[in-house]
Amino acid sequence: MANASCFTEREYNELVLKSLPDSNDDYYDKYPYGVIHNMASCSESNELSHLVCSDLKLKKSLLLLSIGEIYAYENAMHTPVADYSTYNNDFKDWLNNLVKAEKSKDIALRKLCYVIRNRLSDDFGGDFSYTPNVYEVIFSKSNPNGVVVDSLSSRFYLGKSCDASNSIKEKGRWYKDKDQFVVELGDSKYRFNYDEKVFSLHCEMP
Repeated sequence: MANASCFTEREYNELVLKSLPDSNDDYYDKYPYGVIHNMASCSESNELSHLVCSDLKLKKSLLLLSIGEIYAYENAMHTPVADYSTYNNDFKDWLNNLVKAEKSKDIALRKLCYVIRNRLSDDFGGDFSYTPNVYEVIFSKSNPNGVVVDSLSSRFYLGKSCDASNSIKEKGRWYKDKDQFVVELGDSKYRFNYDEKVFSLHCEMP
């Protein structure tokens, strides 16, 4: 992944830069109730900061997400967040653990971008709406029946006999396709990037 940007050049200019006019990358001080700091603090030594701080576009995208998480809460609850300096801490720790778990920097960047695009879509909607062409496995867990896969927006149950279902009980099948796997439920098809636990099962492409 030569360019760590989560957006095309056009998307970045029309969505990220337009949303953050004249802003630096470390904090946003034009919010009505206080200063919002970027979840990636370049003064901290952790995996998230190491990944983000060397890429201006990625850093600005994460600042926008830092704002988006607070905006979404305040928009839903109709009340200001009590403490802007700590509100995103749990999410920051979660993101740090997500990228820390990946041995490959390229995969860590890809998953971070996937989360940023998904959460900005949830937080702002509208022009930020995002439906991925290829989904990422954010969490997977093996059990006696197969593997449970969490894609951030949905949960899928992949059986050892190549059967599949989701959290709303839709049923179908799944199979490997080269270095990806596909889940088919009714008329819907979800393509995922590689996951080690899923690929330990033996469901080849029909």
